[in-house]
Amino acid sequence: MSDTISSRDYVAEFLHTHCDLEFAEIPPGATLGDLDIDSLTVLSIIVLVEKQYGLELPERRVAAARTFAELLALLGVRIASA
Repeated sequence: MSDTISSRDYVAEFLHTHCDLEFAEIPPGATLGDLDIDSLTVLSIIVLVEKQYGLELPERRVAAARTFAELLALLGVRIASA
């Protein structure tokens, strides 16, 4: 498992590369709109994470995500490292 990247790191890298956002600097309560993350970007994140980790997320729950924290919760990503 040490060779696999965590889903948190995977999302952080995606946000840095595609959205010019630093994961650690995003307030958990920020809405996706606050971050200029549109529905297409959310879909891209979801699809990539699903493929990378073999997940299948319910579309209704994904569509209902309005904050960064809600999106991360769907992906099983903890905001703060343990």
